[in-house]
Amino acid sequence: MKRFLIRQAFLIFPVALLVSLLAFSLVRVFPSDVVASYLKAHQQTYTPENVAMVKARLGLDKPIIEQYFDWLKNAARFDFGLSYYGNLKVSNIILMGLKSTLQLTMATIVWLLAVTYFLGVYAAKKPNGLVDNLSRIVAILGNAVPIFVVGFLLIQIFALKLGWLPVSGKLSLKHVILPSLTLALGNICVYARMLRNEMLDNAEKPYVFYAKARGLRTPWIFRKHVFKNSLLPMAGTSGICFGHLICGSVIVENVFAWPGLGSIITYAILSRNYPVIQGYVVCVALIFIVANLLSDILTALLDPRVRLGSAL
Repeated sequence: MKRFLIRQAFLIFPVALLVSLLAFSLVRVFPSDVVASYLKAHQQTYTPENVAMVKARLGLDKPIIEQYFDWLKNAARFDFGLSYYGNLKVSNIILMGLKSTLQLTMATIVWLLAVTYFLGVYAAKKPNGLVDNLSRIVAILGNAVPIFVVGFLLIQIFALKLGWLPVSGKLSLKHVILPSLTLALGNICVYARMLRNEMLDNAEKPYVFYAKARGLRTPWIFRKHVFKNSLLPMAGTSGICFGHLICGSVIVENVFAWPGLGSIITYAILSRNYPVIQGYVVCVALIFIVANLLSDILTALLDPRVRLGSAL
């Protein structure tokens, strides 16, 4: 397991280097746009004197290599400077938004685990039954309907028509239900069918017949062997799923006015607030990297073949 962890850790460095170059280039590739955005945010005129002053303040007058290493040194401390608007530290803005986005993501994962287990397991127990057909309908709708349309439909039904849930904001536990359900539906349709197909496939494996021949009860075999082995593909993609939930929250947070990273990055892009955009790119990339590392560790714990380096 130790060798496996070391091997995975070494794979992180090229990805982190690429992300740092991407985030760094967002500002330095187009220095004139950055200066214009900075001057506009501070309500200053675009004059040669102000341009020179801003370039010196942002470090754009230094050689590009020196700029990169200065930026990388600050980024390693999670310091991306000040926002163009309000002179707030970008790291504080990102962390405040990340807290709200993680709350939404955790609620989404609760939906995802509960509904995926119900649809996947019971659909596998009775193929072509009621639950199996229901999961097939959910999968088709989840893939066909855009996520913002799902959000507006849920608002129309549960908020405006029935009046059961609030439309937007983040004031109570009720406010998280609709956005988390909207964010979960697109992933439920994928994972429910994945779990169902994996369980049906594993139910035909030789070890199941051997277990039945030994006199073990079918529910016990289904729960202890078939279900556990069916989790391996899902564990391998859980890191990507978590990253997609963070990124997918951009649309959902804007639909439901949820004060998270999605709302922050949307406003930052519209106002060309480059330090916030850089902070967002690095933050989301780190989440993807850590989540995928944890999913690899989980897969290795479930399947010794992975940590020993053999193919699945």
